[in-house]
Amino acid sequence: MQQSPYFTRWFPSLLIISLILILFSYNQDSFTTHAVEQVLEYLSFLLIAAFILMAYKKEQQLIVPRRKFWLIAFGSLMLSLLASIFETINLFSSTLSVPTYFSLICFSLSHYLFLVGLFYRIVSQKSFSQHLLAFIDALIIVVFLGLAAFHSLSEVTDAAVSTFPYDMIVIVNTSLGLFVFFYFFFIQETHWVSRTTLTLLFLSLFIRGMYEVSAVYFPDFTAQYLVFSPILIRLAQSAAILWHLDHITEGKPASPIVQRTWLPLLAIPLFLHYVIELEGKKFDVFIILLLLIIRQIFIARQHTMLVEKLTERNEQLATRIEHRIQQIKKSEQQVLPLFASHPDPIVRFSQNETATYANLAAQVLFKTSSLSIETPTNPLLHLQSSLHLNPQQYLDERNRQYDVTKIPIQINSKSVGHFLVLHDVTEQKERQQRIEYHAFHDVLTGIGNRRALERTFLSLKSSVNYLALLDLDGFKLVNDTYGHEAGDYVLIEVARRMNHELEADESIYRLGGDEFALLTSAEDEFSLRRRCKHFLHLLRRPYVYKGQTLHVSASIGVAPFFENDDLESWLKHADLAMYRIKNREKNDIAVYHQDF
Repeated sequence: MQQSPYFTRWFPSLLIISLILILFSYNQDSFTTHAVEQVLEYLSFLLIAAFILMAYKKEQQLIVPRRKFWLIAFGSLMLSLLASIFETINLFSSTLSVPTYFSLICFSLSHYLFLVGLFYRIVSQKSFSQHLLAFIDALIIVVFLGLAAFHSLSEVTDAAVSTFPYDMIVIVNTSLGLFVFFYFFFIQETHWVSRTTLTLLFLSLFIRGMYEVSAVYFPDFTAQYLVFSPILIRLAQSAAILWHLDHITEGKPASPIVQRTWLPLLAIPLFLHYVIELEGKKFDVFIILLLLIIRQIFIARQHTMLVEKLTERNEQLATRIEHRIQQIKKSEQQVLPLFASHPDPIVRFSQNETATYANLAAQVLFKTSSLSIETPTNPLLHLQSSLHLNPQQYLDERNRQYDVTKIPIQINSKSVGHFLVLHDVTEQKERQQRIEYHAFHDVLTGIGNRRALERTFLSLKSSVNYLALLDLDGFKLVNDTYGHEAGDYVLIEVARRMNHELEADESIYRLGGDEFALLTSAEDEFSLRRRCKHFLHLLRRPYVYKGQTLHVSASIGVAPFFENDDLESWLKHADLAMYRIKNREKNDIAVYHQDF
């Protein structure tokens, strides 16, 4: 059986308060008795209001709250409070007087408003056929009771008595109250608290209805106002509120079929009455009615058997579903640790691109506090905005790079979201950048190497039209005299000086040893020679290494770019020019011509 901590904790005290109120109210006319009764009554209002506020706050924590029921219940409570205020005025005020039916109307509206709230609470959990069956069955009972009451009262009451509009309120109040009670009795859950609630509602309706009928048709029989029927109504409302407060988070309750096949048998008393009144006349009608009743008994029996079979099938299905749920939970328990402890950050997104779950690595990366994501954090919003620009890669706010893998989630061929797996490739990218750097740069000087020259040649701009090869003069002497460390220093300084003087479209490369290549541009040979002489003058400046002054110069061979030349041909032409000047006088410039 489902647990009901709020109901079992609070309802007994409410029942005791209600019994005290009834005892104080019954056959007591003293001022003190009425004052105590009124105090207890308003205390009950405060307690019910506290229950409603407690339930409202509890349901606010749900993802899809249904708070309207509690607002309706609070409105019902306010109407009951207004009716009690009217009664208090009539009891204690000698100057003010409120018509009796005002409080009756407020109590009735309060009662029906609360029942409307109950209907709103459960309407989405029942099918249309269940509502239709409950409506018809409740109508059958109310019509039968109404007919029985009408025939009984018509025999014992004075037809001359007329108390309009009070009698109309009584008829509408009692009939609608009974109808709504039976409707909810047939449509409501079969939990004992729910049944207790409805039984209390019925009892309060029955007592008030009997009092109102006697007050209208037998005015001498009832001399004082019966106050404990509103007390029972509030007691029943409190039970209903506590019941729903206990079951806010338990989801939709089970709705077993209520066997109501006995309802058509209510025609038997009317059939017997019909037989007695007509004293045996028109036996053909009686025989048909009797056969219809017998037929209904057999139909009821068959219906009961079908219901039993259906109940058995439902129980079997429920057992299978429960077994399947346990299997799914077991599978989840096996898969969840893999998801939660995976080293890569993983985020689960719904179909509408809302982040719902994050594993431990993702919680650290995106600063979420738990597996379930209630509100997206700023790093998560940054991720989503970045993926709109580049869905394959993600650069976080700390400049770490991630490769992004999107894994769709499909159930019955329908997409319900996707997993986003982020693999940190920062170190891998850095290694690739280092490898690429060393592949295209000279290790000693840091400028481009021959491979970089080849790559540049493939994307050569049309403005670059000369290739100059520089070979250092006197470098071997420096190496032999001062050692390779001094030679390395000279090479590094040559590269630094050249690199510092490059213009926008120029680039410098070390091809090996003391040989460098320069890609440059010039409008004519005169401009070219002036540019190369600037570099010769730059390289002739002394080099100071560990207090020693070193002197080297350079010979430069330049080759213009001819159409259809490849890099090897271009290098060969520049090399021919360089060795022509190197073998002649050095520290000068030679330009390749096709007549070399």
